[in-house]
Order: sequence, then C-alpha cells, then structure tokens
Amino acid sequence: MLSNSTTTVTATCEEAGERLDRVLLRHVPSVSRAKLQKAIAEGLVEHNDAAARKNAVVREGDRITINLAGLERIRGTELAAQDMPLSILYEDPHIVAVNKEAGMVVHPGSGNRDGTLVNALLYHVAQLSSGTDTGRPGIVHRLDKETSGVMLVAKTDEAHAAFARLFSSREIAKTYVGVCIGALPRAHGVIDAPLGRSRHDPIRQSVRTEGRDARTEYWCMAHRCGVSLLRFRPHTGRTHQIRLHARHAGFPVIGDHLYGGGRKDILRLEPLDRPFAHSVAKCFRRHALHARTVEFAHPFTGENARIEAPFPADFAAAIPLFGLSEDR
Repeated sequence: MLSNSTTTVTATCEEAGERLDRVLLRHVPSVSRAKLQKAIAEGLVEHNDAAARKNAVVREGDRITINLAGLERIRGTELAAQDMPLSILYEDPHIVAVNKEAGMVVHPGSGNRDGTLVNALLYHVAQLSSGTDTGRPGIVHRLDKETSGVMLVAKTDEAHAAFARLFSSREIAKTYVGVCIGALPRAHGVIDAPLGRSRHDPIRQSVRTEGRDARTEYWCMAHRCGVSLLRFRPHTGRTHQIRLHARHAGFPVIGDHLYGGGRKDILRLEPLDRPFAHSVAKCFRRHALHARTVEFAHPFTGENARIEAPFPADFAAAIPLFGLSEDR
C-alpha cells in the first residue's frame, strides 16, 4: 500500500501506447529511468490502483501514482555522475565506444562506489541503458581493471538487448594486443582449454576439465629475446580468458600479478635475453594487455563497424623496442 506522500499523474492522449516507465520519466525528469524501474519493481508505483508492471503500456486517462518518500530513498542511493576524463572513440544514437584507461574499474562494486567508468559515463553521456542492474547502466561487457582499450556501452535498452545478443552469439569480433614472456610453440595458434573458478582462490580462474568452453586465437606480431608482442582474438568471453590461456600455453602476460609474467618468469629466460625483457617490463605498471579493436555488423544501421583504441603510453613505449611502429 502506498503512503500518504504520493502524487498522481494522468496519462494524456499523446502518451497513449508508451511504456509506463517512459511516461514516468517525463513526469519525474530528475530521476533516472533505471531508478524509476527500481521503484516499480519495489512496489512504489501503482497503475490504475494496482501494482504497476515495468513493461506495462499506458492508455489515455490511466492513473499513475508514485510514492514520493520511497522514490527519495531510492534517489539517495543513486550513482554519482563524476567529471572524469573519458576518451570517446565513437558515438551514435544507440551506443558509445570508449577507450577505457588501465586502472579504472568498469562499474561500482564492493570498495569501488565511485571513480568507475560508470561514474564517468553518467557525466559525459546523456542517456544510458538500464543495464543488468541499477549499478551497471549501459554496461554490456567488461574489461578487467588493469586492461585498457575499447569498450562498447549501450545508450538505450533496445541497444543493450541487441548488443547483448551479438556478444552471446559471438558476432562481435574483438582483438587485443599483449606483451608476453616465454617461448611460443608457433607463430599462430589456438589455445583451447576450458576455464572455471579456482577451487582455492575465488578471485582466480583456472583451467578445469569440467569448466566452460574457452578458445583464444593468437598471432605473433614480433618476438625478441624471449619476449613476444602478440595479437589475441578470444572466440569466447570467459573471465580472465586471455591472461589465463597465455599462462597455460607457457607465455604469461608481462606484469600479470594473478597469472605470472613477473620477475620469476624473466629469470627463466636465457641470461643474455633478460636485459631486454627487463627493459620491456619497465614500461608497464600493470598487466600488458590492451583491447585494440571491436568489429560488428551494426544491428540498427546494418553497416559494418570497426572501432580501434589507440595505444596508451606504456604500449607506445614498449612497441618500438621490438622495432615496430605504434600503428601496427
């Protein structure tokens, strides 16, 4: 039952046929659509004197009653929009593609209520999809905290559903560039090893026969003194997939504190190779993995899209050590 602190609006003829949450957004513009949907889910909205449904469509003359006190409580938990640097690579009415910095957490969670990519998006992007929950507006997929590079963000719920389907059906091709230590079995290969959560550490993943199918393709772009610059294409989207597959195949990503690529791995190289490995490792204060490109057929325009994230400063310093230019 709604409290006495309520307000009632009546749907106009122009609003007939619209979803109830969209109508609410017009009447309470200071509250995000995600929070209005949460208010509906928590029973704080009535539609014609009955509990409202999020996907309900209104008719002319329908009465929509909102519990203002409950709405204020939800608003008190809203995520903060923060004026933080955000590199936007591409934007249209449906999606925005950003170049995520290394060290930035994608969405709020335990110990990370602000300073995340979501907080920056709320400031720079006028509209974001509702997301999978109220703490993840716009987030269709993620990158690890220390992984830099291109990420797609949905601006509408329709776009969120469409791109979620593309990711699920593996119709979005992603490439990463990484710097790894160790001998490669071949210049091009596929690592096919199922992954699951480690039995000993909830943060880590591990190769497990009963795990979920996981495949990563790689190409060697350059190799010198036991260190390789690699291009990766994950054919599945498991947590830590590239990092763990690289470790499993014997060439861990440099600087990876979970799966290797540190001083111990450098010491396994031939003594004459170690100075070069150290010079490359000094370029990075995080694991050396960058999400370079995404490619897909745009579900709303039909056009083939390819979005590329420029290399950050650490990769820009490391790549020339292999005798290559940054535009590779």
